[in-house]
Amino acid sequence: MNLQTLSRQEAILEASTEMIATVSLDQQLLYLNLAGRRMLGIPATANLEQQVFRIRDFHADEAYRYLNEEVFPRLAAGEARWEGEVEFTSLEGEVFPGHLIVIAHRGQEGELQWITGIMRDLRRRKEFEAQQRLAMRVFDNTIEGIMVTDGHARIQQINAAFTEITGYTAEEMIGKTPRVLRSEHHDQAFYDAMWQSIADTDRWQGEIWNRRKDGGVYLQWLSINCVRNARGFIEHYISIFHDLTEMRAKEAEIQHLAHHDPLTGLGNRHQLGERLRHAVRQARSQKGNLALLVMDLGNIQLINESLGHTWCDRLIRHQSARLREVVSEADTLVRIGADEFALLVEDYESLHDISQLAHQLKLVLQEEVSLGEHRVILSPSIGVAFFPEDADSADQLLTNAQAALAEAKHSGRDTFRFFDQDMSREARDRLKLEQALRSAIKGGGLSLHYQPKVRLETAGVYGAEALLRWTHPELGPLSPAVFIPLAEESGLIVEIGAWVLQEACNALVRWRASGQQLPRIAVNISVQQLEREDFPGWLERLLISHQLERDLLELEITETGLMQNEQRALRSLVRLQQKGFRIALDDFGTGYSSLSYLRKLPLSTLKIDRSFVMDMSADKVSLSIVRTIIQLAHNLDLDLVAEGVEDEIQAQLLLDMGCEQAQGFHYHRPMPEADFVALLTG
Repeated sequence: MNLQTLSRQEAILEASTEMIATVSLDQQLLYLNLAGRRMLGIPATANLEQQVFRIRDFHADEAYRYLNEEVFPRLAAGEARWEGEVEFTSLEGEVFPGHLIVIAHRGQEGELQWITGIMRDLRRRKEFEAQQRLAMRVFDNTIEGIMVTDGHARIQQINAAFTEITGYTAEEMIGKTPRVLRSEHHDQAFYDAMWQSIADTDRWQGEIWNRRKDGGVYLQWLSINCVRNARGFIEHYISIFHDLTEMRAKEAEIQHLAHHDPLTGLGNRHQLGERLRHAVRQARSQKGNLALLVMDLGNIQLINESLGHTWCDRLIRHQSARLREVVSEADTLVRIGADEFALLVEDYESLHDISQLAHQLKLVLQEEVSLGEHRVILSPSIGVAFFPEDADSADQLLTNAQAALAEAKHSGRDTFRFFDQDMSREARDRLKLEQALRSAIKGGGLSLHYQPKVRLETAGVYGAEALLRWTHPELGPLSPAVFIPLAEESGLIVEIGAWVLQEACNALVRWRASGQQLPRIAVNISVQQLEREDFPGWLERLLISHQLERDLLELEITETGLMQNEQRALRSLVRLQQKGFRIALDDFGTGYSSLSYLRKLPLSTLKIDRSFVMDMSADKVSLSIVRTIIQLAHNLDLDLVAEGVEDEIQAQLLLDMGCEQAQGFHYHRPMPEADFVALLTG
């Protein structure tokens, strides 16, 4: 072989993309082409005669052990070659798979002289195989149906989801065209447009009706994409689809829930709004009339608190069923609140018809309801407003019907009221007043006045009742008889009560800092405050933070207020007494069950109502009642305070009967804090 031939062979070896290596019998690397050097991390300039590399330098222990103990002995024993996969490790530490062919070179007598190794790097192939496995895993496990066809639309492959959705197996579909899935719900023009889109853009997507194997027709979302080869010819169509049947059912369910009350199955406030707006538009265009009735069941909160949510829910369902029986199918009955329903009537002859309907609804809701062993009778209220007489929009019609409902409630319930403009003005005024009261609570306008309490024998001041005052920014000072009921109805009474207690504590701290002997301050507590489970703990923390003794505060409650939620209020009062607070019963004798409350309440003080005190000098009955209350308080070891003492005769009568403490205009009117402090220091 001449030099030219040798040079040509070496050039071929160096140009090869596979590793080619020659190894001596002692496993030393004698020759390695450029591809091999790149794979194993050996520099192209490295001289293998001077820098010795051996086979074990390029394999982990396990791979080398296999070559050294399995492969090489077999070649030494006479085998001509070995072929298999082996892991290599480059000098940089990178591990990679290779397909290795080992060839034995022998002498004339068959002895092994050296070996040649040819290795193809398998990294790209392994990555491709991994990608293929991942793609097949996705293909087989996706919830979307997939169908692959050739360029002539003959099906080549489908996935498991395709079978699950359509019912067809791969054996049934391979080699066929998608025409077998057609539902005949679309005309040929639909399919022509589909294929034209694919021809123009290589894709199409949209909703299509197809048929399952069992004959059932279903709606699917279908996406078709074509795959072209290097010459631009279509090799495959890939169709991906999902069944819209369940999704549409869920959408319908969500839509139903958005427009219906889950407890009763009736429409909800959202549905009422849509129906009202539509009905108003139609009535306006056709010169028609509408009537909207808003109904409050009455007493639901008490039933909920006494019997629990389960029985309350049953009551609401029962009453909604009764309403359904009365209401025409053409009318819209909805539940718009916890105990409020609304009825939209679009077809009626006269006002008398609506009046009769409201009366009938009231009677139905007043019927006795059996809740297990309990018998419940509700006191419903109904408000009615008309379009276009009372409102020119859907929102205004609902607002005015609710204003009429509020008037029915204020009238004592068990009745219905038609809306009039005076109600609207009154409702707006009340709303403005409520908003102003909210602002006053946050800062500005509220203050405490103090009406001193005296000992009758000496007329000396020993304490006071804190009385809330509000100066409206526009209307000036307002009577508590105006804003306290508003606060109770709007729920602001809890925030106001907290403000009063905090301000009373702040005042006591100020007086203590000035060296003043601290009087006992009585503060009125609402039943809404007592209903709060955390109220006793909150009040205790308030006094601790101000470093005040518990008996510096006396908490006044009214008998009529307790009747609203007796059990929860009693629990709070017991906890307050256990924490060391004094409890006073205000306006004693004006309620319905005063004596029974004396047995239940953890009282420290009784306050004789001013109505008895004012009349006792001229009315023997009032005098007898006052004498009885005084004797009762003594027997029960309770402190006693007479309210509304306005002259000396009343004061002397009370003192003669054994009442030792009083408050009233005869001694002191309610006064600002500065005047009260001056009175104490004087």
